[in-house]
Amino acid sequence: MNILKGNAAGISGGNGKVLKTNANSKVFVNFADHGAPGLIAFPSEYLYANDLNDAVNYMHTNSLYNEMVMYIEACESGSMFEGILADDINVYAITAANAEESSWGTYCYPDDEINGQHINSCLGDLFSVNWMEDAEASDASTESLDAQYTKVMTETTLSHVMRYGDLDFKNEAVGDFYGDLDVSSTPVVKSGSFFDKLFRSARSLTSTQKTL
Repeated sequence: MNILKGNAAGISGGNGKVLKTNANSKVFVNFADHGAPGLIAFPSEYLYANDLNDAVNYMHTNSLYNEMVMYIEACESGSMFEGILADDINVYAITAANAEESSWGTYCYPDDEINGQHINSCLGDLFSVNWMEDAEASDASTESLDAQYTKVMTETTLSHVMRYGDLDFKNEAVGDFYGDLDVSSTPVVKSGSFFDKLFRSARSLTSTQKTL
């Protein structure tokens, strides 16, 4: 949470980088890993919903963003925001699942092939792959957050994609938050996808359904 708060002194390990944002910043946060009711899981620790909300409120109080968009991929990810996230602090959140269900993997066998070899692991998460492939296929300068949500909600058929928080800026362009994605030189696993680039450092799934 120190990264979101811009508190470099509170960071130990990693590269030490934190957000250096201000009241004019548009912030985009993407998380993909495991989860359970009321928490999301990092490799060696958990982040609880109330702690995430406290960090978001700190950012709002200290004018560390103008608008913030958060995409969360995890089982029971809706529980990170449901009944918690305020709807008047310029934070718009989308989750891969509601508060009570699993999210799911995709590009599993037999679509788990890289350089002609099956790796026997799902290559991505259905929700995340859907929004990333939509980002590649669409014009980020004109597609709205609302339009992307509608597409991804429709295509993510194994869980209920949810959204929370402030919907007042849902018609702003997605590119205002995650920029223009140039994937023309990126090697892809399958034509029309670029999640290989964005998931390269993520933990791969070991089965079609993710469980904590």
